[in-house]
Amino acid sequence: MMAAHSKLWYLQRFRLLDAMTEPQRRMIEKMTRMLEVKRGQRIYMTGDPSDQIFLLKVGVVKISTIGSDQQETILAFLYPGDIFGELAIVEESPRDHIATAHEDVVLCALNRDLLLRTAQETPALGYQITKIMGLRIRRFRTRIEQLLCKSAQERIAHTLLDLANDYGIQDDQGILIPLRLNQADLGNLVGLARETVNVVLQDFRQRGLVEAGRRNIRITDPARLRAVS
Repeated sequence: MMAAHSKLWYLQRFRLLDAMTEPQRRMIEKMTRMLEVKRGQRIYMTGDPSDQIFLLKVGVVKISTIGSDQQETILAFLYPGDIFGELAIVEESPRDHIATAHEDVVLCALNRDLLLRTAQETPALGYQITKIMGLRIRRFRTRIEQLLCKSAQERIAHTLLDLANDYGIQDDQGILIPLRLNQADLGNLVGLARETVNVVLQDFRQRGLVEAGRRNIRITDPARLRAVS
């Protein structure tokens, strides 16, 4: 399912090595694995052991859960520079969500026990990890609070703008969101039925706010879409 990448890459980008001693850095590098995961493959499943933390270098990762009705809820899309699986640092219970390669990804897998031991020896590293977790929790909480009090149109407009802010490419035609995102995915992300998403996107298209293709979405009038959100 996963193939090792040819060489270790710059952990320094995540600033996790800044507080470590040189022997600690060499040990972390020795125990780190580079992985390539193809689009659609699972990185880990609900119930898998929480024994690794992942750093994303290339691609997009989808974090989701499956309810008792087998309905998927997308919690987040993660982009290069993001860390995931980080709750393994504070608890040993099995994973309670699914991580899937939404696009082909290259990532770095860190051993939980080694990273935890190093964090206990180096408080500054523990602080960096705690800060990362706090920012992730705040972002999830803010997103949920914003979606709960919004209409279907507002939810979709707000989410598209968030995706554009995170991953968008601006050009003379607007902002392209280069993410494979079908109507079911968007519905799972905002808590709406696919049929509702279809109606809203058709309305947005007719109003000249977005263009929705099979492989991506373009926001053609960000200012007016922001007014909807």
